[in-house]
Amino acid sequence: MSKTTLYDIANEFEKSLDNLLDHDDTDLIKEIESIEGEFKSKSTNVAKYIRNLEHLSSGIKEVELNQKKRRSSLEKKIQRLKDYLRINFEKTNTERIESEDIVIAIYKNPIKVNVINEELIPEQFFNIKENRVLDKDKIKESLQDGNEIPGCELIQEKRINIK
Repeated sequence: MSKTTLYDIANEFEKSLDNLLDHDDTDLIKEIESIEGEFKSKSTNVAKYIRNLEHLSSGIKEVELNQKKRRSSLEKKIQRLKDYLRINFEKTNTERIESEDIVIAIYKNPIKVNVINEELIPEQFFNIKENRVLDKDKIKESLQDGNEIPGCELIQEKRINIK
């Protein structure tokens, strides 16, 4: 297997094709066919490597999802145990317990508003927010109709699909 990169092979292939246009040489045609075979082989290997990386990425994503679920479960358990401690501290009028390695104390949180029914609240207590959202579909349609919009252009990119 050669250590030539796909980039180098593609450049060599392009140069050979240019030379073929200038000359009609059977040796050059054989060289191009050889380069083309090497290009296809190298491209296939790169695509296989991409596929392996996609599988690895997918596996990592699955592990992340499992870890997120596990963390969420632990956080819920922590909250239940804190609530359990708080309820029992309140029942016994206990404010603080100290031992050699831990201190448990109950504190009052700052006062907060609990909204029971938002529809009953007078309008003066609402803030009105305006959000400017760019409508790219509308811009695309206008540009396709031949209109010019400053700061915008239509582009069409290409992608590689590996099946």
